[in-house]
Amino acid sequence: MSPKKSSRILTFDLLRGYFLVAIILDHLAYFPNGIDWWGGRGNLYVSAAEGFFLISGIVLGIVRGRKLLDKPFKFAAKLLLQRSIQLYITAVILMLFFTFLGWYFIDNPGVKPGIRPVDENIWSVIWGGLTFNYIYGWADYLRLYAIFLFVSPAALWLLRKGLWYVVLIVSTFVWTQFGNSPLETNELSMVYSWQLIFFSGLVIGHHFNDIRAWWEARSLLLRRITVACAVAITAITMLGNYIIVEAPEMFGGAITWLQNLHVTLQPYFAKEALPPARLALFAIWFVASFWLFAHFERFIVRHLGWLLLPFGTNSLYVYTLHAFAVFGIHLIIKDPTSSWVVNFLLSASVVMLIWIAVRTKFLMKIIPR
Repeated sequence: MSPKKSSRILTFDLLRGYFLVAIILDHLAYFPNGIDWWGGRGNLYVSAAEGFFLISGIVLGIVRGRKLLDKPFKFAAKLLLQRSIQLYITAVILMLFFTFLGWYFIDNPGVKPGIRPVDENIWSVIWGGLTFNYIYGWADYLRLYAIFLFVSPAALWLLRKGLWYVVLIVSTFVWTQFGNSPLETNELSMVYSWQLIFFSGLVIGHHFNDIRAWWEARSLLLRRITVACAVAITAITMLGNYIIVEAPEMFGGAITWLQNLHVTLQPYFAKEALPPARLALFAIWFVASFWLFAHFERFIVRHLGWLLLPFGTNSLYVYTLHAFAVFGIHLIIKDPTSSWVVNFLLSASVVMLIWIAVRTKFLMKIIPR
């Protein structure tokens, strides 16, 4: 039940492409659309964003960590810092662009909430963007990625010294400080919590071959039992989660006990804080998803590779373009229609528009990939 060695990186690309499509669909929020299951409408206790960040960390650990071990540390660190600066500049420019665009269409009901007041001092807005104390638009994860990349050289140095456990200990400590964050909102404070996923991925990527060898050295029976349990738990919890959050719509009315259960569970699965329960559930879901994509890789490539691979291999480019697409279409059509067919066509059109941009390399020399 172990995927072939040569398929692992392709599996990451497929998964990252899948997560990106889920993020696009969830941000569009044109539901129902017939493919609500793709990302669970963004309402599940684990989102596609966690998977996107973990894979980003894993791939970085492979291409900037393990594959550059024969290069001087300064060489790898320079690449990381250059990428961090590039994403920082991109994040600030996008924030300003969407703020100015939002101000221009301020009376449009489709303008994304959270924009600074039109009469606020422009220099205050710019300074807030430069210091990441103000984020706006649909590409706010670039802020987190830029910050994590800026710190990555220190983590990479520790990994080269064999001190992977120090990286995880420090990352875990920072994660525990979410509640003590001096930042104004939980969304801004995600820099404390979400770095745990990213740097865990960095450690995994750096030791990817060792982890794979360790796994394949386990008995076939143990591997089968582990995978079977992960897939079974994922199927049961994912279905249960979907029923809990979508019960009123699924059953045509309010089901009090399910709604009460949802209210009770929500604090334990808060997206911003990433409590232990959410992290544990994410770990199980990711393991199951990775195995399923690796096991059925040929089938997925044959039927969805045309979409997932271009998205997965140009992830930041796709993520940046989706910010423009979602912001723009919401100015025209803010809410979903009553027809799932129309909602599907709207959602699919945006995904395909981004796909065409990838295939034609539209502004690819300007937008980070």
